[in-house]
Amino acid sequence: MQNSGLRNMIGCCDNLADSLRDPLLLIGRILIAAVFLMTVWTGGPAAAYLKSLNYILPDFMSLLAHVAEWIIVVTLILGVATRYGALLAFVFVVIALLTAHLYWQYPQAAQTLQYAFLSKDLAIAGGALVLFVTGGGRYSVDAAWFGRA
Repeated sequence: MQNSGLRNMIGCCDNLADSLRDPLLLIGRILIAAVFLMTVWTGGPAAAYLKSLNYILPDFMSLLAHVAEWIIVVTLILGVATRYGALLAFVFVVIALLTAHLYWQYPQAAQTLQYAFLSKDLAIAGGALVLFVTGGGRYSVDAAWFGRA
């Protein structure tokens, strides 16, 4: 008997998710884009920070990161080339988590913050992969131009 109740509850949740698919994809796209917008709008990643991480050509890499973040923001908010924007977001955060947020390499006082950044990057990477698979949904330029929902 309990399995029947659990099955009904799961089915109800699945039906709700299916009925809200497109509005939730729009909200998800905007939320992921907001993380990148908050970073690029406040000037990060700065060349000085990238230099401290031993990046080659930190001034150029900072500029490249800013351009990539703006591309991610625009593609995800508008839903234009959503899958490409999602892949770019995935690559961006994987680079960040592999080079910038290695919390164990920081002094003890900074480790908790860097661990939070690493965790955030892992979550964004997962969200970007899901968005790559699902696409932008009905409320996207992709859907209007190419009939992809």
